[in-house]
Amino acid sequence: MKIGIDYHGVLNRDPAFFGAFLHAAKAKNITIYILSGSPEDEVKNFLKTYDIPYDHIFSLLDYFDKQDMVQYFDDGSFFVPNELWNRAKADFCAQNKINLHIDDSMLYGTYFKTPFCLYRAAQKMCTILKDDINIDFFGSPEQVLEDIIKVMKDF
Repeated sequence: MKIGIDYHGVLNRDPAFFGAFLHAAKAKNITIYILSGSPEDEVKNFLKTYDIPYDHIFSLLDYFDKQDMVQYFDDGSFFVPNELWNRAKADFCAQNKINLHIDDSMLYGTYFKTPFCLYRAAQKMCTILKDDINIDFFGSPEQVLEDIIKVMKDF
């Protein structure tokens, strides 16, 4: 099984919970992909600080930068065409046969063929959009992972 998880708004919002969740996933030999708009080095530093395990990091900024598709501005900001940026996570998950991606932005979810779980931190709830299945994140990280594994067996 392969799980994708968004960095901003999910992983960095509750590193203690998601750190334990991903340690439990690694114990079950689940491959973990961290997907982010941020540079890979920034994400790696965060993961190291909080001792969060992962197998792969996909940085949208680094990906588009390698293709010379990023326009940088003097103030440090940058631009990548919205259509490309917004569908990049979905394309990556499809190409890498990720079984489930957890993200807090519906903007990205509209492009996914991979099962997409829309995470709402305030409600500690994640909804798998294709089948409108809710996963409660109030339980222990291990229980949440078990709930996800059960649901994913039906996909």
